[in-house]
Amino acid sequence: MKILLANPNATEAITEGCGVLARKAASPGTEVIAWTNREGPPVVDSFYADYAAGRALSRSLARWAPPPDAVVLAGFGNYGTAAVKEVMDVPVLNLAEAALAFAIPFCHRFAVLTTSPRMIPYTQDLIALLGLAGRCSGVRAVSLPPLDSTDPSPAAAEAEVLAAVEHLVAESAADLVILGGSRLSPYAARIGDRAPVPIVEPVACAVHMAEAAVRLGLRQSKLCKFAPPPGMRDPWA
Repeated sequence: MKILLANPNATEAITEGCGVLARKAASPGTEVIAWTNREGPPVVDSFYADYAAGRALSRSLARWAPPPDAVVLAGFGNYGTAAVKEVMDVPVLNLAEAALAFAIPFCHRFAVLTTSPRMIPYTQDLIALLGLAGRCSGVRAVSLPPLDSTDPSPAAAEAEVLAAVEHLVAESAADLVILGGSRLSPYAARIGDRAPVPIVEPVACAVHMAEAAVRLGLRQSKLCKFAPPPGMRDPWA
């Protein structure tokens, strides 16, 4: 089985980090192909960057050959997920879809920790788009070290992420926390046994869900919403 792990942004360090987590989560015999959207923005930190990433992502993946068995969009956001589902015939999912699907059976209400204050409304809108706003008790942000930091997960940042989780749980009464961003994912293993509630790491969730979809023969329906777009043969596509 081959899973294409597509980073919506153009930063190789994020692709590499997600690739490590994905390969660790993958079952024996699953090959994870980590790919960077080099025509996308350096990071997705706004609605503008989200739309820019989505256009480049859908155009590139539509030309991917031979197709993988499944595609995981390695970011906790939208990134034109529906467009990618339209142009591909294999199962496609993003980190948010997978993390929320895994979280719901194990909590009454969940909360999401994101990577910057301006991504709070973005994440709230994303959760509403996925139909789960009623189960979300809060979205809060934590600051992370710069991408060019010599240590991607210093002890100080680890302590800050744990403190943010604890504060989020106390404030929102959530009984599960999702780490809402691929840059947050590496902290899950570091704080999981000290956090007051279960911590959901989206990369692992997405890899396991992609594997399950392939084994079960599931993919997005091509009957209506995700049917191939009429413009696929136009020059702009």
